[in-house]
Amino acid sequence: MEETGLGKQLRGLRLEKGLTLQGLAEEVGKSESYLSRLERGQINPSLGTLKRIADALGRPLVHLLENGFPPLGALILRGEHRRLIVSPKLEYEILSAPNEQVTLFKVMLKPGGSSGEPYRHQGVETGIVLEGTVKITVGNKEFQLRAGDTITYRCDEPHSFENNGRGDAIGIWVVSPPTF
Repeated sequence: MEETGLGKQLRGLRLEKGLTLQGLAEEVGKSESYLSRLERGQINPSLGTLKRIADALGRPLVHLLENGFPPLGALILRGEHRRLIVSPKLEYEILSAPNEQVTLFKVMLKPGGSSGEPYRHQGVETGIVLEGTVKITVGNKEFQLRAGDTITYRCDEPHSFENNGRGDAIGIWVVSPPTF
């Protein structure tokens, strides 16, 4: 498989930062071969792993695709939003331009799709489920959200999410500051 999308961007950012595969592997706790396969688009990382990689590269996760984002204050028309495809079952549509205050995004989860192992970062998240059902775990509490339900939580608590329903799930989420 050849480099595509996210993997190609990760490789470019790694090289731009002057990191070898070995150096990045040591920083994020993954093997060199894992990172090599990720850069070539052969595997899909968990959201927690992707977050650790983004942190090591000095970028908020949603800014991994910032090349081509419009500047703050610019209008982003329907169909022009950037997409971050984490796996075949998890995709983000970035709805806001990069800034230091807030990130707004749409989360699309296929049945069984999840963020993977719990992860944490700075800030507060709030979201609304538009379609489907999503189980959100924050710390040791589980929440079952359905269309129209909202949740707000501190991001320094380990958190994860999963579409445990039969159909696709879609939600709109906000993270402030944009550490995600």
